[in-house]
Amino acid sequence: MNDTSTYNGWTNRETWLVSLWLNNDPGSYEMLAEALARSESDFKKAEWLKSEIEEEMYDLPLGASLWSDLLGTSLASVNWLEVIENN
Repeated sequence: MNDTSTYNGWTNRETWLVSLWLNNDPGSYEMLAEALARSESDFKKAEWLKSEIEEEMYDLPLGASLWSDLLGTSLASVNWLEVIENN
């Protein structure tokens, strides 16, 4: 029986996707590496990473739209602490 409350061993698909992209896209990986190098708790690193990703989202030319709402909702579902702890 599959556990439908997780995705590929991660909290959810959104968390898995963020981790996947952060680890496989050079620009995104630099942001992840910067977060991991911070001399703070994992929780603070996760907050910083979330803030940086959200800031990039707001820089996209989406304006108020279905797409910006979907993107924001997806990012709100990410378990940022799990991303930090598994890298």
